[in-house]
Amino acid sequence: MPDFGRDLAVRHRKEARSAVTLQAVGGNLTTVEGLDNLAQAIWFRLATNQGDLTHLGHPDYGSRLYRLIGRRIAPETLALARAYVREALRRERRIGAIDALAVLPDPGQPGTLRIELTVRPARAVEPLNLALSFALEPLVEA
Repeated sequence: MPDFGRDLAVRHRKEARSAVTLQAVGGNLTTVEGLDNLAQAIWFRLATNQGDLTHLGHPDYGSRLYRLIGRRIAPETLALARAYVREALRRERRIGAIDALAVLPDPGQPGTLRIELTVRPARAVEPLNLALSFALEPLVEA
């Protein structure tokens, strides 16, 4: 199995106060590695606004999906989202190819895109299947 790195494990939340929390077991932070780490890295790359890490020397890291926030889900929005996902994932050196990509309205969450993709990790035999949600409407606290 190729080495896809190791990182701190995070849990993604939909609450407005914090998008992610670190996972801990028995008071110790947990890590992810292998394909699980690649899956987490893909989520972070797509969820990070391109340009947000410029001050750290990574001006191209992230995606332009944030530019779609506030737009109606229409064919043009879906086409732009697909283009932005492809653009962002081309910069991930651990991905050899994008085998499949679908961007659809999420039927269970109005104003949210569902991104379904299959990537072929570099130097790996098995593909990685992911389904991610991306809200186009800002979250409102109750």
